[in-house]
Amino acid sequence: RGGSRDISCGRERGHSRSRSRSDHEAPHRHRKPEDYGVDTIKITDDDAAFILGKGGKTKEKIARVSEAEIELFERDLILEIRGSKVQRRRAKKYCEGVMAQRTGPVNVTEDYNDDDLTMLQVPQETVGFVTGRAGNFLRTIEEEWGTLMFFCEVGKGGRNKDFEKLAIFGGVRSRRGAELKVLNAVETKSPGYFSKIREEVVERDRGKDSTGTWGTDTMTFQDDELSYALGKQGGTRKKLERASQAIVQYVGHVALFSGTRPERRRAKEYMKWLFGQ
Repeated sequence: RGGSRDISCGRERGHSRSRSRSDHEAPHRHRKPEDYGVDTIKITDDDAAFILGKGGKTKEKIARVSEAEIELFERDLILEIRGSKVQRRRAKKYCEGVMAQRTGPVNVTEDYNDDDLTMLQVPQETVGFVTGRAGNFLRTIEEEWGTLMFFCEVGKGGRNKDFEKLAIFGGVRSRRGAELKVLNAVETKSPGYFSKIREEVVERDRGKDSTGTWGTDTMTFQDDELSYALGKQGGTRKKLERASQAIVQYVGHVALFSGTRPERRRAKEYMKWLFGQ
């Protein structure tokens, strides 16, 4: 993995190569949590370039998803992470995952999950399509939904030749939006796949938000209804999503509405109004 990484407590040091956007936009900047602290990771020069990413985007993404403040000190090759205990733990975990991608597939174990992980099984024949050229499709989804995503190995079982596991990190809403966008692409390339995992997807994370009402409802359409519900270049779907504040996505002929109970109710009502015109 390109050198040892000592994780320890640290102090301000050196000159930073870049300061993440979260330094200025951190949600708890003025009211630090009781378990606020600073951790440091010793990294290699190659790792530093990988974590920074083009124009500092990868580091900004890790900071955004973990809600931690991240600073990279080029002279000492030190990565400094500030935040609550869970924010720091997540940020370190995401950094390790990003660095591991340099040398091969990331190995994800059970202790990777801090209620921030969705593992999605993706059919092998659709992996290239889901990844996109030079990873562009995954990066676009990450940007849209505020997630961190990479293909990985799970535990010690090695890889399944028929499927690849996609790890999606983020909050409940972010993960669900990203997951459904991936499934939309998978179903395009491998029709019928969603029906095999539908129940697992629909039941995932039920009640696991601050309101305790998070969930997913579905509606099934015929061909002509689907094109109408989608609208030109997905315009109608996006309007429904904005108006209801639920996640609205189509996977094959199934419309999925994810959100709190009121959000899902609004989305379904608006959909019925749409067809009642």
